[in-house]
Amino acid sequence: MRFRVIKKKLESYVTDQFGMDLHQFLRQKVEGESLYDYEIAAILNVSATSIRKLRNFFGIGRADGFSRRFEMVYGAGAVEKFKNLIEDPGMSLADVGKHFDFTREYARQVYQKLYGSPYTETYKRKQALKRKDRLSSVNRASRLNGKCKEVRKKIESMGLLPDGEKKEGLSMTLNNGYKLAIRATSTPVPIGKKQYYRINNSKCTVRDFDFFICLCKSDNEDIHFIIPSEIMPRAILTLLPHAGPDQSKYAQFKEAWNLLQGKDQNGLLQSH
Repeated sequence: MRFRVIKKKLESYVTDQFGMDLHQFLRQKVEGESLYDYEIAAILNVSATSIRKLRNFFGIGRADGFSRRFEMVYGAGAVEKFKNLIEDPGMSLADVGKHFDFTREYARQVYQKLYGSPYTETYKRKQALKRKDRLSSVNRASRLNGKCKEVRKKIESMGLLPDGEKKEGLSMTLNNGYKLAIRATSTPVPIGKKQYYRINNSKCTVRDFDFFICLCKSDNEDIHFIIPSEIMPRAILTLLPHAGPDQSKYAQFKEAWNLLQGKDQNGLLQSH
């Protein structure tokens, strides 16, 4: 009898004060805010026992306060940060633990608490993603190496590649003395409606070469830029293959294979 009286009074009070029914209020406080019975009891000015009975009546389990305690210790947003890190294929349990300054084993326990399941399945999924990425990288490198071979054939057809220059690679020396470096990319970066191609040249010493042959590969076509070393940026080269001279300073070097022929003693481009 006493329980029914308390329930009825609280239903009226919660509706007036919080604009929702008692069931919604309790579920929000327990599942949404992870409040304990004594904390909810303090809000409603009743005993913790009354809240426990109400939870049981509505079929609401006890609050899991782990997330709240975790953020009290490691700072606001720590739970979301943990989830972002643990789901990153490149991050191990030890890596995540190191970020929060706790052990690999505790990282595993935190995962269990937050997700309600063992880390095993997530680990398997992350390993599968890493294998897929490695395979994709190998396939991409293989395709680009094939395109580099086509560049070599083009230069051979111009009579510029010495007979002894047969080894495969991303650089070569022509029989007119020019040193070339080949750079290729097949991953455009969409910005607005345009597709930009970026080539990272940061690990290369520009002055070691006379020209850079930069290949922009797409499903439909391959576009080459023959760029003199004095024009080549020292870090990131950004190309817009279909830009005109008024849109990109690199447009003049698009398919400019004639630059590799050099000049004769009169300063004119040689022909082959």
